[in-house]
Amino acid sequence: MNSDTADWIVVIDDDITNLKIAGNILSKNGMRVTALNSGQALLDFIKEGNRPNLILLDIIMPDMDGFETYEKLREYEDSINIPEVPVIFLTAGDQREFEAKGLQLGAMDFVKKPFEPSVLLHRIKNVLNHTRKIRTLSVEASTDKLTGLLNKISVNEYIKKIINENNGALLIIDMDNFKLVNDLYGHEAGDRILVSFSTILKHHFRSHDIIGRIGGDEFIAFLKDMKDRDVLKRVAQGLNTKLHDAALNVLGDDMQIPLGVSVGAIITQKGAVYSEAFKKADKSLYAVKQNGKHGCSVYIEEDSVVDISRADMKDLQKWNIILEERNVLNRALMLSQDNFANVYRYIIRYVRRYNEEAYKVLFTIVPHNESIKEIELTEITEYFGEILANTLRSSDIMMHGAINQYLVILPNVADESIQTVIDRVLEAWKKTQYYERMTIEYEAEALE
Repeated sequence: MNSDTADWIVVIDDDITNLKIAGNILSKNGMRVTALNSGQALLDFIKEGNRPNLILLDIIMPDMDGFETYEKLREYEDSINIPEVPVIFLTAGDQREFEAKGLQLGAMDFVKKPFEPSVLLHRIKNVLNHTRKIRTLSVEASTDKLTGLLNKISVNEYIKKIINENNGALLIIDMDNFKLVNDLYGHEAGDRILVSFSTILKHHFRSHDIIGRIGGDEFIAFLKDMKDRDVLKRVAQGLNTKLHDAALNVLGDDMQIPLGVSVGAIITQKGAVYSEAFKKADKSLYAVKQNGKHGCSVYIEEDSVVDISRADMKDLQKWNIILEERNVLNRALMLSQDNFANVYRYIIRYVRRYNEEAYKVLFTIVPHNESIKEIELTEITEYFGEILANTLRSSDIMMHGAINQYLVILPNVADESIQTVIDRVLEAWKKTQYYERMTIEYEAEALE
């Protein structure tokens, strides 16, 4: 077995003979073994950064017995917020009172000396298997399924603890204009952007920094021992550059959405309260959002103002891009139901006030075979939605309503032109492989 993948067992016993016997049994069965002769030696070993899979700890030892060693080990692990290494106590003969105390402390099991190889191996494997299952369940419960980062509950708990015990910087990272990705390219593309950005975060920060996803397109990070505002601003600039490159890779080189990130930050001191630090970082984030996005704002504690740094772009130029970004593709704009309703009400007011012309059209996909599966009807409907979006003008607006329907608003379309628009959609549908299986029905009505 490769030593890099073998289970690593540390054996602690003041008797050299017991160490040799245990080492011989374990190494013959493919395990990596480290032998230590005292409790202090174990504590020093762990503090050097060593993380074995399991510890076999003798109870009766001079200077520091197994129970005291165990308690100090757990105190150290808790103090630096690392997972506990499972411990099996080693006992000599019939020491039931020791077993009761060990179980009370939290030991995983006991093995009696002299060692019976089959018993020793069986109990070690049981503990290792149990520990792996528990850790797997723990990771799954604390991880955001899409991105692999810590989820909201877990990351809040981690940062709440570490921010109180360490100096550092708290960052709230919010993606700018991400909703347009879902609106224009669909939620699958949006998920791919989120996954790509999560990978960027993992590589951009240090291995001991804490990163999590706390909302749809909102993330949080705590950078231990970070106190340099200029570094934080460079971090934000790097995230913006890398996200833009990733978006081009996912969405195509013609992607013109001003996708980026706004970062609200605060530099904290040991003893900080997480909820208060979060509010201040959030205030900094709001300042970035109100000043052109794509930048970093660091909360300055002394006078309660924010220090804003953003991407190097003229303000009016940036706002032009943001305000015009909904027409970045030469196709009809797909909106969510809520946004569609807002636009619909606005167009109604506009039509009435300026005596303009506009139409709304409801398209329904009707299958010839009533037994068609829902998943197939959904796929075909989405396919029709693509045809609709590419056939209509970029000034037209559409919404996916029921499972097999799209509602469309056609501004500046006169009575004599509406049928031409509809016929163009139907002609495009006739050229597809689904034409013989589905009928497109429609209802049109002028907006008044």
